[in-house]
Amino acid sequence: MTVHFDSGPSAAQGSARELRIGLRADASPGVGGGHVMRCLALSEELRRRGAEVFLLGRAAGPAWLRTQLDDQGLPVLPGPDDPEELVAVAREMSLDAVVLDSHTLDPECSGALRAAGIVVAALVDGNARAQEADLYVDQSPGGHDIGTGLPEGALRLGGYRHALIRGAVLAAGRRPDRPVVDSSAPAHVLCFFGATDPYGGAPVAVRALLATGAPLRLTVVAADPELARAIEALPPGPAQRVQVIEPVGQLPELARAADLVVTAAGSSVLDLLCMGCAVAVVTVTASQQPVYEAVVGDGLVAGLGSVEGLRAGGAALDDGVARLRPLLTRPAERAGLARRGSAAVDGQGCSRVARTLVDLIGGRRR
Repeated sequence: MTVHFDSGPSAAQGSARELRIGLRADASPGVGGGHVMRCLALSEELRRRGAEVFLLGRAAGPAWLRTQLDDQGLPVLPGPDDPEELVAVAREMSLDAVVLDSHTLDPECSGALRAAGIVVAALVDGNARAQEADLYVDQSPGGHDIGTGLPEGALRLGGYRHALIRGAVLAAGRRPDRPVVDSSAPAHVLCFFGATDPYGGAPVAVRALLATGAPLRLTVVAADPELARAIEALPPGPAQRVQVIEPVGQLPELARAADLVVTAAGSSVLDLLCMGCAVAVVTVTASQQPVYEAVVGDGLVAGLGSVEGLRAGGAALDDGVARLRPLLTRPAERAGLARRGSAAVDGQGCSRVARTLVDLIGGRRR
């Protein structure tokens, strides 16, 4: 594959030029949009620090994600999967560093980039997956422990302090403690499962919410028309109202207005904790289990189990319903979750990660 880029000024022209950083990540119905979204968060801070930043990968959809990329003005260029091709692209673009955010990318890509003298940062989730990096960032709870066999001298940043929170989330602000005016009023619940919801989590979660029998106003984000139809086919109770909407880019604003958010145990949970939302989580893949166990164990969210367990019904569904019912009927319980979550995630993770990456590049240049 031959791809030509406007590579800008050569590194040979001196170290005074702007830093040039590539973010290698993809969004698709299979992998969702989480990798690209947290790269967007990091890119905002890197650009504030004067770096030129490029997304290298595939991000054709969904439409709202493309809008996010366009609004930020982040160039999207082809991101090869082959190690030699990725190095060729990085060299042609005169990149100082490449940030890798992928669970499926060939781990030889990272080693090839480092061998070419390019700083490599890897965004990982509890497992380095054989990526060879100068900097590992694991924003999941307990993220300092990402295994052995890492390169000598590699830096590791992890845990809640390094959660990559987008500017839109920070702009939405932290929810103030709201006085309970009428504890009998139906709870307003937001339910969403990512940009594509490949595992069909939204209908499963809605079924559990309705099974509580508690009064509620439910807003559900349906990733596609088939999921929307499945949700609309579920009969609500007499004091339950359900509104189904298409994916939107204004989820932070929707979440801030909700009393409870039900979602997958992915990276968006950290956004919600930073905002001070009360959150209940479901695992949709085995890779989410470590994050799920940590945030539930730390008392920051309510755990509802796995999407497959809830879908199967029986005791797993009964347990999930039992955990949801007090959250829907007891404002004080929701408020406790919200306070603990916002105390754990302060929203400054992008600044800490960007500063470390820029310092690494600076050390390499000297």
